[in-house]
Amino acid sequence: MNLPVKYNFKDFTLENYKYILSLIKEKFKTITFDEVFNSEQKSKILLLRHDIEFSVAIALKMAEMEKEQGLLSTYFIQLHSEFYNPLDKDSFEAINRIKELGHKLGLHFDAHFWNVRNEYELEKYLEIDKSTLETYFRVTIDAFSFHNTNNFILSFNKEKYANLVNVYSKKIMSEFGYCTDSTGYWRYERLEDRIKSGNDDKLHILIHDGMWQNEILPPRQRVFKVIDERAAYLKKLYDETLKRFGAKNIDWEEIY
Repeated sequence: MNLPVKYNFKDFTLENYKYILSLIKEKFKTITFDEVFNSEQKSKILLLRHDIEFSVAIALKMAEMEKEQGLLSTYFIQLHSEFYNPLDKDSFEAINRIKELGHKLGLHFDAHFWNVRNEYELEKYLEIDKSTLETYFRVTIDAFSFHNTNNFILSFNKEKYANLVNVYSKKIMSEFGYCTDSTGYWRYERLEDRIKSGNDDKLHILIHDGMWQNEILPPRQRVFKVIDERAAYLKKLYDETLKRFGAKNIDWEEIY
């Protein structure tokens, strides 16, 4: 089986993302999630959403591309990720840069971290994470997306919880077509084909940063590349920090 063809490996490059954005610009007006319920334009509108999962640096590159095309996105930030820390200096500055480019910030909420069992707990922990994001990034958070959905989580389908727009609400999921690159391949339909078809009056697109690279790779290797680059960065950071503070750096031999 030809997996690169079956799963469209060549689609998931940053250069091709730029091309996809040009198609979006021709067909749609991008809106934010808080505009879903009061937008005067009823057709050819698009919700462009990023759940930041692996690499804030790649998310920033995508945000810059969108800015060049005059498109608006919402970047949903996770506070409990194993892959990145939004509050470390580099990520913090990159997220603020995304905000400065005119994009919206949202909360990528991990109900599994909080072991959410009911609606009361959902709203309680949404408030905590929302407050953290708003405090650090000095923004008003209007919307949230769930991380790692399952049938139980998707049963929370009201329009809002904790006064935040639920991107998986019954209203949004029923009124908007949906296309996502979750786990590194197109779910439901190839995005380029869907945009070109012109069949959607309203479309909701979900993009995951680490699934897009400069080179053509299978999904697993795209994620491993982010992990390996992060590990190399941290090793270099450790060495440089010890050197800057004049501390001994001892391996099998003393480096300095």
